[in-house]
Amino acid sequence: MVYNQRKNLLWSTILLSIILTENIGFVKGYPMVVEVEENSERCLRLNIPEDDDAHMVFLALPSTTYDEEEENKTPKWVQNYNSLESHFLGQMQELTKRKTQTSALLRKFPVKPSSDVQLSMDNFLESFDGTLSSGCKVKLSNPKSSSSRNMDTYWFTPLVVNHVRRAIRTREKEREKSPLEGYEACFINNNDDFTVRIVVDSVLTSDGPDFDDDENASEDVKFQGHHLTPLSEQLGQSLLAAHTVITEMNMMERREQRMRMTADSINSRVRYFSYMSVAILLVVTYLQVTYLKRYFLKKKLL
Repeated sequence: MVYNQRKNLLWSTILLSIILTENIGFVKGYPMVVEVEENSERCLRLNIPEDDDAHMVFLALPSTTYDEEEENKTPKWVQNYNSLESHFLGQMQELTKRKTQTSALLRKFPVKPSSDVQLSMDNFLESFDGTLSSGCKVKLSNPKSSSSRNMDTYWFTPLVVNHVRRAIRTREKEREKSPLEGYEACFINNNDDFTVRIVVDSVLTSDGPDFDDDENASEDVKFQGHHLTPLSEQLGQSLLAAHTVITEMNMMERREQRMRMTADSINSRVRYFSYMSVAILLVVTYLQVTYLKRYFLKKKLL
C-alpha cells in the first residue's frame, strides 16, 4: 500500500518536472581536479542514466606548490603555472561543448596554447626528462562486470573516452542497463616522487550542442538526439529518469524483503536458543535435585 502511494507521488512529481523543464535548463559544472600523490591510487564514480551514455575527458597536469617568497628559486614553468592551468581548464570546457556527427567529442583541444603557455610546457617537459608520459594510468571499470579498460595519460594531452558504456565492454551482451553503483574511474600514479593532477570532465551523449563538422568520428551511433524536438528530448529524459527511480525503488523493496527475512530468521534462532536454554536449565536442575536426594539418603539424613 505504501509502495503504491510512493509510485503515485513519483509520477505526479515527474509530470510537474516536465512542465518545469520548459523554463529550467541544465547547469554545467566546471571540470573536476583530482590530486594523485606518488605511488597512490584515487577513484571516483560516474553515474550514467539508463538508455544513455557519456563521454569522459582526462588531462594530466603537473602539480606543484608555489611559494611567493621563493619566486626566484622556482623553475620557470612554475612561475607561469596559473596561466597554464587556466588555459587547459578552459580548453576542457570548450572540448565538451563540441561534438562530431556521431555525437562524440573531439580528441584534441580546439585552440592552440599561447606562446607563454607553450614555453611553460616546454620548460616542464625538459625538467621531467623530456618524456611525454605522465606515469599515471586511468582505469575505467564496471562494478557489476569484470571488464575494464586501462589507458596511459600524457602531459597536456587530452585522453578522450567516447561512449563510456561501449568503451569498457568486451562482449555485445554486456551492453546492459547502467549499474546503479555507477562506473568507476581510478587514477594510478606510478611516479615515485611526483604528484599528478588529473582534470576530469564528463558529458552525456544526449546533452550538448549540435555536431562540429571539422572532424569525423568512427563511432557507430544508431540514434542521434538532434533529430528530435526539444520537447520530445525533455519528455524522453523525464521518462528515463522516472524509470531509473522506479528501478531503484524496486531494488529498495527487494532489499527490505531480504532484511525482513533475515530479521525473522534471527528472531526464530533466538527463540529456539531460549527454548534450549530453558530445557538445559530444567535438566540440570533435575540432575542436581536427584544427586542431592541420593546423597542425603546414603548419609541417612532423610
